[in-house]
Amino acid sequence: MIKIIYGAKGSGKTKEIIEAANKRIETDQLGDTVFIADTSRYIHDIKYQIRFTNTKETNITTEDGFLGFVQGMLEANYDIRYFYVDGVARMIDKPIEEMEGFLLKLEQVAQKTEATFVLTISRDLEDLPDFIRKYIK
Repeated sequence: MIKIIYGAKGSGKTKEIIEAANKRIETDQLGDTVFIADTSRYIHDIKYQIRFTNTKETNITTEDGFLGFVQGMLEANYDIRYFYVDGVARMIDKPIEEMEGFLLKLEQVAQKTEATFVLTISRDLEDLPDFIRKYIK
């Protein structure tokens, strides 16, 4: 499953995704949780039970690199059930309008592994492409 947290830059998406990840640890003990960002700035805001990864430190800059990284994590740890990804479009250096193929591939990974992906996207609702709207919960 994929869920999108959206909003303009500076609207509180990062705070919302951090709170969601931390709450998941408190309320759901089923499966491991990973938080992926392109900065280490939030490492102290994430509860210690969550695996934190900075994509800049691992040189993940493309769609294929990101998907391969996620699949590798899932192969190494079958217990991962939740991925929280802050700023995925920025990480893979892709305009939001061109992310449909990426989201379809990520959806296939989610279905195959029963993982849930929560992503932030910097866009107001009225500016989101139609293919993204199905992931808004």
